[in-house]
Amino acid sequence: MEKLWEFTDNLGSFESKSADKIKSLYFPLCNESLMSSVSPDLHGDIKSGQNSFLLQPVSRIDLANLKSSRNFWVYINKNKIWSATGVSKDLKQIQNDKFSLVAGLLWQRVSRENKGLGLKSEILSFVPAGKAAVEIMQVKITNISSEAIEFIPTAAIPIYARSANNLRDHRHVTSLLQRVSTYKTGVIVKPTLSFDEAGHYPNKEIYFVLGFDEKSSPPEFIYPTQEMFCGECGDLEAPLCVLENKLPVKFMQIQGKESVGALRFPKISLKAKESHCYIILMGISEKESGVDKAKIKFNTLRKVKVALEETKDYWAKVSHQI
Repeated sequence: MEKLWEFTDNLGSFESKSADKIKSLYFPLCNESLMSSVSPDLHGDIKSGQNSFLLQPVSRIDLANLKSSRNFWVYINKNKIWSATGVSKDLKQIQNDKFSLVAGLLWQRVSRENKGLGLKSEILSFVPAGKAAVEIMQVKITNISSEAIEFIPTAAIPIYARSANNLRDHRHVTSLLQRVSTYKTGVIVKPTLSFDEAGHYPNKEIYFVLGFDEKSSPPEFIYPTQEMFCGECGDLEAPLCVLENKLPVKFMQIQGKESVGALRFPKISLKAKESHCYIILMGISEKESGVDKAKIKFNTLRKVKVALEETKDYWAKVSHQI
C-alpha cells in the first residue's frame, strides 16, 4: 500500500502524493497575531480571534462540504477552465490532476499538474513569523507543454469579515453591514458594527485581500462582491465571471453584500517551460495603515522568500526548545 506521507528531514517536514484524497485533512498556520487552517485544496479559515474571521469559520467536516475556499482560476478558453487548487464543479477537468504536497512546520506547498491543459500549479501557503496578521499565498503557474499557452489568471478569496457567532446568528443582517472598497491591489472590507444577541458595538477590524504578480504589478480588474463575481446562477465553484470570461460591472452597488477578493490579472502567454508567479495577501488589521504595511512588506518574490526562511528558522528554534 502506498504511504500516505514520508518524512524528509528531522524537523517534521514531509511529502505526500495522496493527501488530497483525505477531505477532512487540514494543516495549521499561525503566528502571534493570526491563526489559519488550510487543507490540501485550500479550504479552511483565517482569524485573529473568535470575533474576527477573514474566511468563514469551519469545522473539520466543513472542509469537504463548503464551497467557500481560497481559489485560483486559469481561463484558457471556454472549454479549458481550470481551478489550480482543485476546487471546481468541472470534475472532468480536475480529476486528471497529478497532486503532490510538501509541508513543514507551519507551511505547506501543494502542486497540481494537468497534462491535458499543459499547466502545473505550485501554491505556497504560510503565515509569516512575527506579528503581521497576514497569510501569504504564492501561486506559481508553469507551462509544462511544448507550445506557448495563453491564459487569464484570477485569484478568488471569499471574505467573511465578522464574528464566528454570526455564522448562525444574524448572518444576513451582518452582511448588510459590510462596507466594501476596492484598492489598487485588492479589496478592503470594514463592517460598520459587530453584534450578536449579547450586544452591539462599533467594528474596528479591517479585512483585506491584496494581490500582485512577480513584478509587483496589480490586478487588471477587481470583483469585490460574490454577487458580482459568481452571478445569479453561479457559485464559488463555478463563478460566471470566470466561466463566461466577464469583466466586472462598473458602478454596481457593492455595499451590504457578501464580499470577495476576486482579482483578475492581465492575460499572459507562457512559452514552453516558462513560469509566472502571483502573490495573494489575506489579512486583518485595526488600522488602514496596516494594509499598506502588508503590501510593502510582502509585495515581491524575494520578500516572500525571506519571510518563509525566517518562518522556518523561527519554528525550528521553537521545536528544539520544546
